[in-house]
Amino acid sequence: MTGDLPEDRCAMLNPDLQMIHETEGRADLDSLLGSLLSVLRKEIEIYGELAEAVALEADMLRKPSLESLHESNARKETCILKTRLLEEVRAKTVGRIAAALGLDERGLKLQAILPHAQGDLGRGLRDCHRELRSLADRIHEGNLRNRGLLDASLEGVRAGTEFLGNLLGGGATYLDSGALKHNGLSGRICSERG
Repeated sequence: MTGDLPEDRCAMLNPDLQMIHETEGRADLDSLLGSLLSVLRKEIEIYGELAEAVALEADMLRKPSLESLHESNARKETCILKTRLLEEVRAKTVGRIAAALGLDERGLKLQAILPHAQGDLGRGLRDCHRELRSLADRIHEGNLRNRGLLDASLEGVRAGTEFLGNLLGGGATYLDSGALKHNGLSGRICSERG
């Protein structure tokens, strides 16, 4: 007779059935949270590799060579590709978690999922969240340092180029009439008059 009743009425008539559904739902959620934890741990590993690559890049920028530049770029590109793949997996997992919790997955952050994670899963997710935040900060700071090195190097190249340009082609000179003369070399090293 209970086969004809809606599920809610069955649950009211049989409290054990309601508990079975809740337990199954919790098991599904825990499985999804476990998958998310696994993805986050893999992301930590890859972001750790990226942080190391950024640190090595600083050494390379201090003693640059074309070969080391190519190696550094390849190392970072590999890490970035891996992170993009993991981000896709994480987004799908978060989508499934959002559906299981009845939440909107757009803009859903780990902070909103954490209250639903219990025990070891909750602790693991919180630890991953802290570690990822720390790694992101390290990568950001390393990139800022590397940018400073690159900016200083570029400024040195610009200054050197300007200096050589002034030596070789000192710029415009004046004609007897007082007008500027723009053609010919008139630098301190090389001049048309020789």
